[in-house]
Amino acid sequence: MPADDVLGWCLTHYESRHGPLPTVGGRNHWLTALGYFCNERGVPLAELESHALASYATPDFERREIEQTLRGIYTREAAAHGRKPYTAAGNKTDFTAYSGQKAKLQAAPLPDTFPAAVYDALPDYLRRCCQPFEGHEKAVMLLGTLAVLSGCFPAVGGTYNKRRFGLNLFAFIIAPAASGKGTLAWARRLAWPYHKELTDASHAARAEYEAELAAYKNAGKAKASLSPPPDAPPPHKLLYLPGNTTAAALATALAENDGRGIMCETEADTLSGALGADFGNFSDVLRKAFQHEPVSLLRKTDRQHLDLARPALSIALTGTPGQLPRLMPTAEDGLVSRFLFYTFAQAPAWQDVSPSAGPPLDPYFDTLAAELTRMIKAAPVPDETGAYPVEIALSVSDWQRLNAAGAAGLTDATAHGGGAGASQAFRLGLIAFRVAGLLTVLRCFENGQAPAGRLECDPIDVSTALAIMDTARAHALAVLAALPNPHGGPGGGKFAAKAEQETRVRELHAQGLSVRDIAEQVGIHYSTVSRWLNLP
Repeated sequence: MPADDVLGWCLTHYESRHGPLPTVGGRNHWLTALGYFCNERGVPLAELESHALASYATPDFERREIEQTLRGIYTREAAAHGRKPYTAAGNKTDFTAYSGQKAKLQAAPLPDTFPAAVYDALPDYLRRCCQPFEGHEKAVMLLGTLAVLSGCFPAVGGTYNKRRFGLNLFAFIIAPAASGKGTLAWARRLAWPYHKELTDASHAARAEYEAELAAYKNAGKAKASLSPPPDAPPPHKLLYLPGNTTAAALATALAENDGRGIMCETEADTLSGALGADFGNFSDVLRKAFQHEPVSLLRKTDRQHLDLARPALSIALTGTPGQLPRLMPTAEDGLVSRFLFYTFAQAPAWQDVSPSAGPPLDPYFDTLAAELTRMIKAAPVPDETGAYPVEIALSVSDWQRLNAAGAAGLTDATAHGGGAGASQAFRLGLIAFRVAGLLTVLRCFENGQAPAGRLECDPIDVSTALAIMDTARAHALAVLAALPNPHGGPGGGKFAAKAEQETRVRELHAQGLSVRDIAEQVGIHYSTVSRWLNLP
């Protein structure tokens, strides 16, 4: 291969990873990815277009479609042309476009962990959950447990910024492999017995329904003397909702669980993989569920139509820096501002794995899990009207403290993170309110009372929530600094490019263009446009 044959090198390398052009189906997608790759490597448009027309054009993959696809990419991504230039002396191809963000996040000075005073001021139950751990693992347990508990008391809420909110939290712990972030599994274990009770009861109800249905079908002429079976099978009750799901399956699960649930995954790729898969793309459902905004779903199959008036979802995730941009492609992605972030890096260190290191934690957390189950059952049942039987309130002075802390945080976040930082600061105020409410609920149980009526937060719990908010803001700004440039600047990679494409697709759709017209302008397959727009 000639030393300056950039196109030849790109074709060889690309096809070794992705295979040749498909004979049927997926050709536009294949060519689009090749176009992005060649553009970043510095292949001239005319050279790539000439090769593509000569090699790929067929009666059902017309020259016009090839030209529009490649020209659209090179026009939109002009700033990215030659960003990763090919060198004949052995180019190192970076197929993981997020590696730059990964290195950036790990290399930057990371924020401090939570102050010791935060742990000292926690309610007894939460303090005991964190007690077996130290350092960053203790912080992982704190945020993970808060996120899990936030999905366990749906009858508790309050008024914040003229709207009614529950206590649901989103938490994302980011650290390299083998750093101790797997501690989240212990937080998940806390609510597992209650989840198991719900699923066991659902299985028993389903078995009873199927037995009644079978008896009715086999009754023959005696059917008239039997009571008819239920019109529909009983709902499948869950507490933990799987991250590996689809938009339709998630909406169905939420509908069967009164719009509520918890996602707790120790690998962020479980969720990001589902969001990127065909019929995934439920990022909008997650964003709306954080704010309890209505979610509607219509599917062509069986004319499935679901309306969720006030979805309430809690999320706890851990992942590596490389997994972050798969889930949140840019700093301006709507999911970013909804999460409590905690990021750290520490050198892997071998721990004493012998019995002399201490007793197993299983019995310890089984006891805490049984205690949580009793708390969940003792709490009131949610009000179907959207009101909360248990109302969280702050004193006038505590509202003033929250407002002052929020204003100061907004100034800091805007200075360091621009508009994305401002969005983060605004929602951190709501998150602090929810944390304070959750601490208040735990304080009730600590005092031997089930939460009921109007509960005013203890000033200590408000101080703890504000301290958590301050630390979380510092970690969020570190994450924002590591995410790709949403405007296609250096380091954006394929994830930022996809985010830009999706934004452009929605803009054109709002202008009234058809799916096929949008596909031609953006340079992607029309089925991808339909999927991004959630069209049947």
